[in-house]
Amino acid sequence: MEKAPSRLLTILENPLYQTGIIACFIILLSLVEKVLPQADSVLEQNAGPWVVTTAMILCFVILNTIVLFRIKSPVTYWVRSVIFYVVLLVLAYGWCFLLSGLHIDDAGSFRWLWMVLTLVYMIFFAIAYTIRSIIAIADKEDGQ
Repeated sequence: MEKAPSRLLTILENPLYQTGIIACFIILLSLVEKVLPQADSVLEQNAGPWVVTTAMILCFVILNTIVLFRIKSPVTYWVRSVIFYVVLLVLAYGWCFLLSGLHIDDAGSFRWLWMVLTLVYMIFFAIAYTIRSIIAIADKEDGQ
């Protein structure tokens, strides 16, 4: 008898919910960061929300790529994931600008970090899709 998937796994299979969870973490953690004492000698002043947001975007990339292994229709999942990734970037940019008063270029090298994260996202997804395809081929060969 096959075990039913947990509710958490069912929720995490939807890129919309992944984006929502990460957006909530961005808001929560950047507000916590805002009330903590600041060490302005390391980064630009008020760049804390950009650091938190960049870390949470990396978490989205990792979570979204890992969930690919459980998805039945990877192409549809990928299209929706990329759309919600862009939405997350836009929302994160707006939130960071609102909270810090700095554009992404004024906060430091975060524009480049976001470009690198986007490239890493596409590479991770391609690797995960390839691994999934190889596993499917191996399972098919074992079944014969």
